[in-house]
Amino acid sequence: MKKILILGYGDIGMRVASMSPNYQFVGVSRSRPAHQDNVEFINLDWIEDSILNLPQENISSVVLILKPTSPDVGGYQTGFLEASRKIIDFLNHNIIFEKLVIVSSTRVYGLDNGRNITESVIPIPDDDQGRIILDFENFVLSESKVEPLILRPSGLYDERKHWMKSHVDSFDGKKYPLRFSEANLFSRDNLASVIKNYLCNQEQTQIYGVLICSEKAQSYSEIFSRICPECSFQDFFIASDTIGKSFDPQKLSDSGLMR
Repeated sequence: MKKILILGYGDIGMRVASMSPNYQFVGVSRSRPAHQDNVEFINLDWIEDSILNLPQENISSVVLILKPTSPDVGGYQTGFLEASRKIIDFLNHNIIFEKLVIVSSTRVYGLDNGRNITESVIPIPDDDQGRIILDFENFVLSESKVEPLILRPSGLYDERKHWMKSHVDSFDGKKYPLRFSEANLFSRDNLASVIKNYLCNQEQTQIYGVLICSEKAQSYSEIFSRICPECSFQDFFIASDTIGKSFDPQKLSDSGLMR
């Protein structure tokens, strides 16, 4: 059986592999994760190490989950642009594969993109990091020999480890001021499920291009009441009346990848 190569194998990659016990994976990362029986792990830093150490045979699909090496502009340039140039060049010349998934971000959209954003809306990033992520997408689109599926998740979260719950658990008496009145979210399990369904179902081979992965925008007070039902929102947060961008996940629903 051919294997699925995940470059940037971390939390999302582990979830994909655990959801797909009948498939074999090669996970590549700088840090060693917990062992999984269906994952062959390779410890490699593609910025510092030779990219030629990646496997070159028996790969059916590739998942690219890149991260900045630091939160500043230089870290984004290194983590997304420099890394993707090396990786795509290697993939194009050394591996015969059928599917490519890259995980991007809704950070490519700025506040000027407005409300109910769909994939047909041209992204207008409002910071340098968002522009670099968009450049990363465009580079992969133009240079990869395989038409990629570009996933743009929004506000990835784990219901069991939500940052609002962490704020309550470590509360020091200082309320957290919220920038907006609502949040755009997408669960980590749902993102892993979308990737798994795309990779493991031959019927999904015609899906490519950009796919926004977001739930409908939810108010922070609504989210808090679900995460911490025994607590009062006003005791821990300073509410905001500012309304930001939001997304229309209709294409995601129509794709069949969320089943």
